[in-house]
Amino acid sequence: MPNSDQQSEQIKAQTVFDDSAFATKYAWQDDAWAQLITQYQQGRLPHAMLAAGMAGIGKRAFVWRFVAWLLCENKFAGTADNSSDDSLDTQSNLPAQFACGHCESCTWLKAGTHPDVLVLPKSDDDSAQKFERSIKIDDIRNVQEYSHSKGKGERVIVLDYADTLTIAAANALLKTLEEPRSGVHLLLITDHVSRLLPTIKSRVQALPLEQIDERYSLEFLKNILVNDSLNNANDWQVRAKMLLALADGAPLVAADLPQQAWFAHRGTWLKTLAALRTGRRSVMAASDYWQGELTLAQFCMLSRVMLLDLWRMGLGLPSLHTDLSVADTLASVPSLATADFDAMLNQLNDTAIATTQNVQEKFAYDALMSVLAGQAG
Repeated sequence: MPNSDQQSEQIKAQTVFDDSAFATKYAWQDDAWAQLITQYQQGRLPHAMLAAGMAGIGKRAFVWRFVAWLLCENKFAGTADNSSDDSLDTQSNLPAQFACGHCESCTWLKAGTHPDVLVLPKSDDDSAQKFERSIKIDDIRNVQEYSHSKGKGERVIVLDYADTLTIAAANALLKTLEEPRSGVHLLLITDHVSRLLPTIKSRVQALPLEQIDERYSLEFLKNILVNDSLNNANDWQVRAKMLLALADGAPLVAADLPQQAWFAHRGTWLKTLAALRTGRRSVMAASDYWQGELTLAQFCMLSRVMLLDLWRMGLGLPSLHTDLSVADTLASVPSLATADFDAMLNQLNDTAIATTQNVQEKFAYDALMSVLAGQAG
């Protein structure tokens, strides 16, 4: 069992900084922000809060902005280096409510050495590792030790990927939730709230971050699309609505879609499917072509997106890809049956597993093209 010095080093290693802490908040988060600030001013800030919702709605940015504000020594001073538009809160007419970015607390946070912040998972985990790594009972014991240690003011515990808690860890966390410590605030973040135990969800205040008015999302995307040389400034709204639909309404995902390597290949994917299904192109030729265009992971993502759209169209719904002539491109292709979709999706799932086993991309590509062509996998 680690001694006190070892435990202190573990805690220190888990202090991280997210640069969104000092960025201007997203417009769709104004109500949630005003709610928290009001609760703080009235002495009603919850001990435990939950930021939940699909990826791409900005919940992590919101949490880190609030952490920075909560710990900032100048949070009501009305001065900040980065956010002149926030000099007056439009809903409450109170002084500026954002982290100043230059006090001792903000400096610590930027350096990732803040003594009053504890974060799980560890900061040296990359995104993939965080996703795969479960939060174990030893991690929660660190949380419990930290919450009982002395601090000079507000203290914060950020528990990201909270849905990866093991059963033992979740039960241990309940003890912390049931015995709140004054001045200690626990912020849970998850993309998959349904995976959290009901007993945990019942003991935290859910932040209202999931419902986003489309007008805010469109305005956010407008600022990106009208400055993109690839877009006609007059067509930004049509493209923005398409991106939002493809992203299930998540504005940050929508903004990132055009930057994905596979996104520009959607039309070519349709042509490949048509050529394979009608015998105009061989499996090997298609495989060789795509190996030179996208990584296997990128092609799998592209295929999932396009197959989902074709499934929708089979149900009589319009294509989400309004910038493509999907129906015309596939006019010569016999309608895909449920068995066809099942075979393709199963092959994509098998490929995802194979990539973790260092399978050669050529073999995986060949198998994918064979199934896309309607041949036995």
